[in-house]
Amino acid sequence: MSEQAQSGNLASQFEIKVAGTALAADQEANVMDVLVEQHTHLPAYFQITVYDEKFEYANGKKAFDLTKEVEIAGFKEDGSRAVLVKGEITAIEPMFQEGMIAHTIISGYDKSHRLYRESKSQAFLNIKDSDLASQIASNAGLSSQIDATTTVYDHIYQDNQTDIAFLRQRAWRIGYECFVQDGKLYFRKPPSSGNAAAMSWGQELIEFRPRLTLAEQVDEVQVKGWDPQKKEAILGKATKGTLYPQIGDSKVGSWASSFGTGKHILVDVPVVSQAEADKIAQARLDEISGAEVEAEGKAFRRPDILAGAFVEIKNVGSRFSGKYLVTRAQHRLNKEGLYTTFSVKGARTGLMADEMLHQRPLNRWPGAVVAIVTNTDDPEDWGRVKVKYPWMTDDAESWWARLAGPGAGPEAGFINIPEVDDEVLVVFEHGDFNQPIIVGGLWNGKNAIPPPTAGAGQGEKPKVRTWQTLKGHWIAMYDNADDKIEIVTVSGHIMVFDDQNKMIEINSSGGHKMVIDDQGKKIEITSSGGHKIVLDDNGRKASVESIGDVQVKAAMNMKLEASANIDIQANGMVNIKGSMVNIN
Repeated sequence: MSEQAQSGNLASQFEIKVAGTALAADQEANVMDVLVEQHTHLPAYFQITVYDEKFEYANGKKAFDLTKEVEIAGFKEDGSRAVLVKGEITAIEPMFQEGMIAHTIISGYDKSHRLYRESKSQAFLNIKDSDLASQIASNAGLSSQIDATTTVYDHIYQDNQTDIAFLRQRAWRIGYECFVQDGKLYFRKPPSSGNAAAMSWGQELIEFRPRLTLAEQVDEVQVKGWDPQKKEAILGKATKGTLYPQIGDSKVGSWASSFGTGKHILVDVPVVSQAEADKIAQARLDEISGAEVEAEGKAFRRPDILAGAFVEIKNVGSRFSGKYLVTRAQHRLNKEGLYTTFSVKGARTGLMADEMLHQRPLNRWPGAVVAIVTNTDDPEDWGRVKVKYPWMTDDAESWWARLAGPGAGPEAGFINIPEVDDEVLVVFEHGDFNQPIIVGGLWNGKNAIPPPTAGAGQGEKPKVRTWQTLKGHWIAMYDNADDKIEIVTVSGHIMVFDDQNKMIEINSSGGHKMVIDDQGKKIEITSSGGHKIVLDDNGRKASVESIGDVQVKAAMNMKLEASANIDIQANGMVNIKGSMVNIN
């Protein structure tokens, strides 16, 4: 029998529509193999292999061509129809084989593949996770079924992520499913019940391999975090899982207690509130509970087995008979007929990378990045700032980032809030891009280091420590041979603490000066006009010089006394006046 004749025998088991129109009979007869893969965490994939002797499919002259919409449905033995995938063609792969045999593979994905095509960086303000899902579905041209969420986030940052990776991350945090089926985006709580495709082992169900394992099961999940508003720890708890399969074993969910109590504690998932911590704890316990029973199965002519829907397994004993939520389903139609294999993984992906590396669908930033300050008007007055990441996008800014400062405490510590447009170094709490912390500022080709340090000699720069404001006030500490501290204002007031010469010098911008000289053992005060006071310990004298008058006045008594002589001398008249004048 020819390949074309063999493929013609498949027509009663499937239907393919292209751009809304069913395949013509002659083209349907060329179909050799149909594969559809569904997954609750990945785009649905389809692959159609056709006999292509004249290269008409490879050249796009028949119904199939790039970007065209495709619907594939399968038929049960009773004739009922089930849609397996609605998608669009993304690849055409001709195969020119030995013996002059030509096949062409037409493949594609459901429309959720569009959500993988572009990495985006954008910020969302005052938004719920369900609103995010609705907005992203609408932008991708997808209808949606979305379970409403309640928590409103002040700010969520999509940091160079595809839309679907971003949504999966948000879904994982709250224990939701996120997938596309039949052209519709689902963002929902995993269903605990629903209509099920029923099948019995020995009839449509060819193989079934369930596995009941207690290795991970715990009595409680705790999520620990930190609340900077209250300055106290956050502790979220969950004690009852909700995703145990509905099977005959009455002890599902309680077997693990035979080993004693157990807790699963998470400390590296950032949380912002008690409510969010409780939600994440419940999501993780649901994930663990859903993994208590996993299964693999294979059925004949059951296109109604769908990822994200229930199957009801019968005739496998009382313990394992019951309802299971399907994670993955693969439908394959060839000359042997329509067979479906399926997996049950609870809330887990079942993907090799996730299973082997135990990776969570979280986008982590383990290192530090540079950013530019955009806003310093923190409404809470915590010294926080907002930043943008120009190496990623100029169109979005962060939420308020806390500032690390030496000695930070209750009304204590050194605080230096960066200016708008300053370059800063940012790290992220637990690697979460939505939790930035500013650890310091950076100099660059446009923002030079302060002049005192810049002007230091060869090898001296590390010994000249400077703090300078943007306006121009500065403090410089010299650990080199100068051995001094200088404080200088932008208008020119100067104070110098000079350990090298053992003196303190104060100069005003107007020219007044004061020198306290420990080495010379004197204090000297000089005005800009020339008045001068000198207290000289070495010379054992104090002198006052004026370029004009000198006036000494006391509210009460005044006494002038010397152990030796007193000289009073004037080039003019000397006047002594009092109610009485006594001269002894």
